[in-house]
Amino acid sequence: MPPLRKTLTRALCGSVAICLAVPLFSLLAVSPSFAQDIKDGHAVLEERRIRAYTYLGGDENIIRQTVQRITKREGDAPGSWVYEWRILGEYYEGLGDAIAKRGPRRAALDAYMTAVAYYALGWFPRVTNAEEARDYDEQLRAYQKGGKLFDVPLEVVNVPYKDGHLVTYLHRPLGVEKPPLVIWSGGVDQYKANHYRPVQDMLAKGLAVATFDLPGFGESRQWPRDPASDAHIAIMEHYMKRGDIDAKRISFFGQSYGGGASLRVALRNDPRITSVVAMCAALHLGKPNSLVDAAKVGQGKLINGPLLVVNGTRDPGSPVADLMSTYESAKVADLWLLGLGEHCAVEYYPVVMPQVAQWVVEKNSK
Repeated sequence: MPPLRKTLTRALCGSVAICLAVPLFSLLAVSPSFAQDIKDGHAVLEERRIRAYTYLGGDENIIRQTVQRITKREGDAPGSWVYEWRILGEYYEGLGDAIAKRGPRRAALDAYMTAVAYYALGWFPRVTNAEEARDYDEQLRAYQKGGKLFDVPLEVVNVPYKDGHLVTYLHRPLGVEKPPLVIWSGGVDQYKANHYRPVQDMLAKGLAVATFDLPGFGESRQWPRDPASDAHIAIMEHYMKRGDIDAKRISFFGQSYGGGASLRVALRNDPRITSVVAMCAALHLGKPNSLVDAAKVGQGKLINGPLLVVNGTRDPGSPVADLMSTYESAKVADLWLLGLGEHCAVEYYPVVMPQVAQWVVEKNSK
């Protein structure tokens, strides 16, 4: 086994790449049976989910109280899953509207981002019916309202794709005329308006970030789910034509299902791509989607790199052995193992994401 080429900084875990710490919460890509369970007359939301959505901008006590009010998964009436989260989203969106009329800007933005977190819970774990679709539309509306208050206002960029277009959200850093770009994709339960917190860490390092919904999810539901789609390349080529993006420094970040999709991008060895971050990317998605079967990951140096592989050590869907196989498939790679973290190890995000951003910056400088 080759030595690790990089370790996490002392701020996280000293001089070793495997950190041992008690996880606070994790954000798993789950099936609906795990997400909206009803037990003893009210909803059950796992502790890691409560803490995760608190990280995303919700209030822990409000989340717990709301769970107690939910008595059914289906429908759009008081007591239903979508309804109870949506009324919270609408309240905070309205609060943002009121504050925005008189200021201060930051307080209005915080209210909008709180609304975004509750709307996200309303359609979690994915959009499957009309009620959840409406909730997702409201989340996007609140995010775009907040986006007008960003240091550099959010830009909605439509990228031509097949018989339609992919909707991307462009976040730009303040004071950088032609920033490098990170093309960002989340998992099956994390769509393009769910990444405000970690995106801020990228912006702080002078990186622009374009978030989007993978085919089969969110606003990209008109296309079938396809981890090997050309969506990433279509977005890259569209942004390369703009005059306000550094076309020679384009990276990809993906988490969970999006991590697997980004790993497939790395396997293309496209010389236009500067670096790829594959966070909690599962190798075994089942035939014909398995990266082991379809792309032969783990069978030689297939990726020219640079590649960053990141995950917790207690993810049953992406165990350490698979992370090592991914790491060893790249000629230039780094592997960060995050202590006792589970899938995606979100409990480490406040420390890890600034370091991921710094890793991208360093690869851009070479």
